[in-house]
Amino acid sequence: ENALRYGAGQPVTLRAELADGNCRIGVLDRGPGIPPAEQEAVFRPFYRLEASRSVSTGGSGLGLAIVRQLAAAHGWDVGLQSRPGGGLEVWLQIALPTAG
Repeated sequence: ENALRYGAGQPVTLRAELADGNCRIGVLDRGPGIPPAEQEAVFRPFYRLEASRSVSTGGSGLGLAIVRQLAAAHGWDVGLQSRPGGGLEVWLQIALPTAG
């Protein structure tokens, strides 16, 4: 939802990769991104970037905090990465079960 809300009307891309026994799922957009210094802070409950406090975008600042808690409860990892040329990737890394 954040990628659509803040993505400046640009296409949103979903990507899945398998590597080293993990599945990494990414949501990529070309919106304004999140400054690297604030990328950890946006996972705190009720945290909003100053520029995103517009009435038109709405939201409470809980979405990414909930995602992080759910991921941690399953032993997964979640993070953000700025994209070259602008935008952001939000990724979820899931450790796949091993056979045997």
